[in-house]
Amino acid sequence: MNWDGIKVLPGSTTGDAYGTGILLEHFRHEHADLVLTLMDVWVLDPRLLAQMPVAHWLPVDCDPLSVLDGVSLAESNAAPVAMSRFGESRLRDRGFDPQFVPHGLHPAYCRELPPREDARKAFQVGDDFVIGMNAANKDAFRKGMAEQMHAFARLNRKYPDTLLLIHGMVMEQGALDLNALAQALEISHAVRYVDQYAYLTGQIPVEHLVSWYRALDLYSGASLGEGFGIPLVEAQACEIPVVVTDASAMTENAGAGWIVPGEPFWNPTHKAFWTKPNTSDIYKAYETAYQRGRVYEAKKAKTRDFAMQFAPDFVTTEYWKPVLDELAGSAGRLRPALPHVPPPLPVGQAAT
Repeated sequence: MNWDGIKVLPGSTTGDAYGTGILLEHFRHEHADLVLTLMDVWVLDPRLLAQMPVAHWLPVDCDPLSVLDGVSLAESNAAPVAMSRFGESRLRDRGFDPQFVPHGLHPAYCRELPPREDARKAFQVGDDFVIGMNAANKDAFRKGMAEQMHAFARLNRKYPDTLLLIHGMVMEQGALDLNALAQALEISHAVRYVDQYAYLTGQIPVEHLVSWYRALDLYSGASLGEGFGIPLVEAQACEIPVVVTDASAMTENAGAGWIVPGEPFWNPTHKAFWTKPNTSDIYKAYETAYQRGRVYEAKKAKTRDFAMQFAPDFVTTEYWKPVLDELAGSAGRLRPALPHVPPPLPVGQAAT
């Protein structure tokens, strides 16, 4: 299919959970010079990747580097591109020589923002103090949703004029049942979820999400580990201060927001540590923000300027162009070129 002038090729339909089984054939068919992945490398088959010149633009959220990430990078002979300074540091600690390119904002976040009053009216939040969380609820731990909802429950008991808006699935297999968690914390009355059908089927435009951020007073992204934390930057682009855990990429992408301490959390799959945020410190940040005093206003005033360093044109020019130039020069060293494979014949045309 053609998407905004870009050819989009399909994933495989043979049971490959990440659709990458067809990647080698796509590479051959398109006579590509380089394969650039944007995903967790540990879920990819390094034997497949080793047959192509590959660069991985990868999230690093463990300390030290995930053992699985290290093995995949080494066996695929791929060039790593870190998306955070934290990731760059941990890759270097493991002996890799990464490039660095941060994520960029969608252009919608860099345009004139919708009036805050209109956004709050659209989401029917009145004069309540509104905290938002935008997270894929795919496992029971990493996004720290239980810890943040626990802190919110404490806030809501003391200040009933508070709301928690969650942009994510209420429940997925292997993840948290957020309804059950909210009921146990006795905050069901104060928690609102994104339309689940629209979310699941990809019908939520970016403009809706910009308005969603604008309706907030505070964004909470205190997870156990982030490769980058795109919602942190999106929220700040919408002039909303953030709360994060002092760990991984969150520390550098919090801007002037609240950075709360935590304690080591062992990840047995990756044989490395995440950081579990302290719920009491999350609560303290929430309560300080709730007061909407000088501290809150000072943090809020710095949000937009911080986020604009991730404007797409700036990231493209200042980061991607030199990195792609470097990768273009090293593509041949990454992996020898594959034999020429002619494109498929048009339907109905016989081979000669």
